[in-house]
Amino acid sequence: MIRKVIGLYYSPAGGAELVTETLARKIGAILDDCSPLDVSVECYDMLRDQAGSFAFDGETVAVLGVPVYVGKIPLPAAEVIRSISGNGAMTLAAVSYGGRKYGNALFELKRLAEESGFKAIGAGAFMISFMARRGSDRSSGPTIDYEAIQDFSKAASDKIKRLAGCEIEELKIKPMPVEVSGRMPVHKISRISPKAAAIAQGVFNRISVLRRRSEWFL
Repeated sequence: MIRKVIGLYYSPAGGAELVTETLARKIGAILDDCSPLDVSVECYDMLRDQAGSFAFDGETVAVLGVPVYVGKIPLPAAEVIRSISGNGAMTLAAVSYGGRKYGNALFELKRLAEESGFKAIGAGAFMISFMARRGSDRSSGPTIDYEAIQDFSKAASDKIKRLAGCEIEELKIKPMPVEVSGRMPVHKISRISPKAAAIAQGVFNRISVLRRRSEWFL
């Protein structure tokens, strides 16, 4: 039985944080409504809050959220995820991207989560945009594809309930592997600052085709 939902994000610009927290709180609320026990929701910055020290188990659902940098996940986030012990906890991988190609980022995040001992039961790439203030090139804050997140949260919660709804291990439904296309990318840049990543992502966006919608897999 699920008792806790933990959201872990790496989010220099704030977009992945918004996606992760929204997913975690929506899923936590749905699970709490049908559980005889309270389901708590906690969200943390995976770099600032020492994510490697967190304890995960079969009663926890983890939502891992990171931005897409030129079709990859940021290297600092990848290093933190490798340091976490998932201990078989169910996880949902989520990347935020600007409406164009998200490359191999979602595949990479799901694979890293599995290599760290998580049981990946779903993955999603969610569109995000930053609306500029009038007369300024600075962003007023991120907006996300709430409709896709709502649909994914509902479907993911239904799957979690099917997988974790029985206390007898032998009777629990075994999940089918989540299929996300892609390959593990080569990180040619060992370190990339948020400013440099934003510039590189801008170039990537200009040469990519607009996708126009989020995608998710369960």
